[in-house]
Amino acid sequence: MPGATAFLSVAALAALSAYVFPPIAHELKVVGLGRSVPVSTIQNVGDFVRIDDTTHCEDLHYYAPANLLFTACEDRHTRFGWFPPLGSFEPPEDGTQGSIHVVDPETMKSIRLSFVNFDKTFVTHGIDVIADPLDKKAVYIFAVNHFPNPEFVATRREHITKAHSRIELFRHVIGSSTLKHIRTISHRLIETPNDIYAVSPNEFYVTNDHRHREGLMRELEMVAPFGWSSTIHVSITDPSASSATSGLEVTTALTGLKSNNGMGHVHDFNEITIISAERGILYRCFADPANKTLSVEETVNLDSTLDNPSWYHDKWASAADDKSGYVLAGLARGIDLAGHAKNPAAKDPPYVWLVQREASTSTQTSNDDKMESGWNKKLVFADDGATVRTASAAVIVGIDPKKEGGKKMGWLFVTGFMSENMIATKIDL
Repeated sequence: MPGATAFLSVAALAALSAYVFPPIAHELKVVGLGRSVPVSTIQNVGDFVRIDDTTHCEDLHYYAPANLLFTACEDRHTRFGWFPPLGSFEPPEDGTQGSIHVVDPETMKSIRLSFVNFDKTFVTHGIDVIADPLDKKAVYIFAVNHFPNPEFVATRREHITKAHSRIELFRHVIGSSTLKHIRTISHRLIETPNDIYAVSPNEFYVTNDHRHREGLMRELEMVAPFGWSSTIHVSITDPSASSATSGLEVTTALTGLKSNNGMGHVHDFNEITIISAERGILYRCFADPANKTLSVEETVNLDSTLDNPSWYHDKWASAADDKSGYVLAGLARGIDLAGHAKNPAAKDPPYVWLVQREASTSTQTSNDDKMESGWNKKLVFADDGATVRTASAAVIVGIDPKKEGGKKMGWLFVTGFMSENMIATKIDL
């Protein structure tokens, strides 16, 4: 068959390119070319919980001061029709709203927060949570919103911008059932927002995962060996501004990476972790306090696509036994995602990695501490996609070793942007 012949030619060319160019070989491994569907690592049903009311939750953050998890969910299957990051542009019904949830890691229950002063379409993606410096009982939540362009919704003309993606800022009092909308943030440099790193209630960084939203240039960007995506710095000079575009100072903080994606904090460090989804790379970045630009200090390569990073802080650590590390969720077979993006019945098997410093290396960044050999990369979770579909974020909540006979263990929470539910499973650290 002509189609089969063409496929074999492409496969042969890919194999030859991988042999000649090692970076291409790594990227083919990252997307899972030739990788079989993994077997689930969940062996004991007593160490597994499916969390209700957590459909299509993209991002997940552990807020240690309150021992709570925060997540943003889509709640229904609108993601298979409208999700600009995956090229799905069938506008959702008017007034469709995703939601912000609080998950208690003790009870494993999800609590859906009610919006105050916010009744607009809300298509969720990345979030970040930061303490209110004036009130220890409150937090601010920044959330990406892939808002449809009203002109496109009305006319369905193809050659106009389909999404007016922006950032929503909320405030939540811990223990309450509500989430107050503070303001919307929109700017021409915030083009394809993916995830957020909050510095304060008035300052944040946001990744644009691609330069182009769709079309031929988007396809070219996906296969190009260089990066066109960017990370943007935003200062809010007027939190009460009524216009989404006013009261802002916006600059470009970092360019040159491919598929900027999730961002994360590292306990007790000023590091800003940025993930390249398509390349499976973790970038350890630091900010220049004068001009707010970011510089990459170190890279760590993983063998799968990656998404939103988190950091596990081992509060029972000793000098000889510290289980702290990056928790990185991704796809075992990212190569299938484009074909599955609009299929509710498909399965996309997830991976979760725990990346820890090797015991012989320092936890501080130094000029001599840049080698891949300085990291221990453990695959701590895998599934065939039946238990949890995709993995876009994962966090570990540690268990007191006294409860586990002295062993270091934790509850791993895994969520996916196409998963029916978040799950939690107990793992060895």
